[in-house]
Amino acid sequence: MLKKLLIGLTALLTLGSFALAQQGLPEQLPITTGQYVGPAARPMGLGGTYTGIADDYSAIWWNPAGLAQVKRIEVQGSLSRSALNNETDYYDHSQEGTSSNLRLNNLGVVFPVPVYQGGLSFAFGYAQVQGFDGRTEFASPQNEIGEPFWDTYDEIIQGRMGLWSLAGAVDVTPNLALGVGVNYWKGLRDYSRTGTYTDSIAIFTEQTQTHDMSAWGANLGALFRLGRYARIGAMFQTPLGVNISQEFTRQTDSLHVITTSSGYFDYRMSYPPIIRFGASVAPGRWLVAADVELRDWTSLEFRSDTPYRVNGVPIGRASANQQIKSDYQNTMRLSVGGEYLFPAYGLRLRAGYAFEPSNYEPLGSDADKNLISLGFGFLVDRSVMIDGAVQFTGYSQRTADGSVDGYVDEDVSSTTALITIGYRM
Repeated sequence: MLKKLLIGLTALLTLGSFALAQQGLPEQLPITTGQYVGPAARPMGLGGTYTGIADDYSAIWWNPAGLAQVKRIEVQGSLSRSALNNETDYYDHSQEGTSSNLRLNNLGVVFPVPVYQGGLSFAFGYAQVQGFDGRTEFASPQNEIGEPFWDTYDEIIQGRMGLWSLAGAVDVTPNLALGVGVNYWKGLRDYSRTGTYTDSIAIFTEQTQTHDMSAWGANLGALFRLGRYARIGAMFQTPLGVNISQEFTRQTDSLHVITTSSGYFDYRMSYPPIIRFGASVAPGRWLVAADVELRDWTSLEFRSDTPYRVNGVPIGRASANQQIKSDYQNTMRLSVGGEYLFPAYGLRLRAGYAFEPSNYEPLGSDADKNLISLGFGFLVDRSVMIDGAVQFTGYSQRTADGSVDGYVDEDVSSTTALITIGYRM
């Protein structure tokens, strides 16, 4: 019995060192991960290219100045359906992890105000911008004693980031509209992991983390109309001071000796601003648009103590911010989209493409995302617009497996579908 307890204690100390090693800064911080979605089906069908269009409720995110173009009361709502597949390669063993979700994407209303000339509108509602969902499963078939590796590993991430917004826009000249939106951001990211880790013996571990995030910010927009057919838009999102409440639980089982721990930590991070430019041309039945979105991820920083540790020693704010500047990089998201109207049927067909570079430099260019989208719009009785879109995303990455020097190769693909119904009175 004493021998068994000594073995169990040794195993727990080994796992304790392993667990502490995992408390360093993660490869990617929670608020920098996930899939950029954006509200409404029409923008998605155009590849997320909407800054120079922005003529419905979804302008509340893409470019609030576009709300001035809405001349009738509009109510809009959207549902999203996402499915992700992650094929992993770990010690030459392949495995697939899948996840899916169905969520409210946006819901809001636009109120135009009658004026003598130009446009004046206000809008209020919710829009989901980012999804954190994913699943990673891998296992190793080898059984060599003394070689640390995961026998089994199953990691699930769920959550989203969205904003409640109150916005307004006005035509300040016959061709120039300005808009502003005040946003309350609210997000949740749930992380869970189970696995059996082999060092000198096999140890089962289970871990959960919950990140509750909130922030206040604003979107500023401008839209200039060049004659009847062309528009140029710009949007600036202010930096966000994100408050994060993190709770965790951890449980290990070695030779039926179970240990548990839990805790919470509140901290604050500064999220980088977004600058976006867009243009659209709509001669006749055709519409063609392009967007450029800039983010300086090196300006991401901790504004308080961090929840992370290395070998039991807290990682200081200065050290964490220095590592961010070394590992993160500026990004330029490029997107193009097109739409064609069949007037006899009230039908619009759309297609779009976007290139979204990785913000985390150590992952390399393989982690850059390529997004292809298709969509449609159908007008019913001149008052109801039904839009649908589907977006396909793919990328690859090599990430640490959480042991001393192991890694896992991931080939990730996802499909997101959106349906939007808009009603104008």
